[in-house]
Amino acid sequence: MIEELSEIPVTLGILIITLLLIQATWMFYDASKRGEPKWIWGFFGMINVPSSLIIYLVTTRVIMKKQTCPHCEKYIEMKSTFCSQCGSKINEKN
Repeated sequence: MIEELSEIPVTLGILIITLLLIQATWMFYDASKRGEPKWIWGFFGMINVPSSLIIYLVTTRVIMKKQTCPHCEKYIEMKSTFCSQCGSKINEKN
């Protein structure tokens, strides 16, 4: 295994590490903004490029889709009747 790692060019290794750090940082920031478990998503972003990002986007945008509260603009569950952040009543049409 060590012999295989020595065959990877240094610039390619630096590029892959840079992409992983950028991806993990963005996923961490976006997950914290959306109220998702940011540390888990940030760690998951360090695993590989770009499949972790694709899985994150599909999971947070399609499977666990959320809406914003019309009063405080925080992300809440789609079927919520009250905002978990500010306690305001959510209208049925939202």
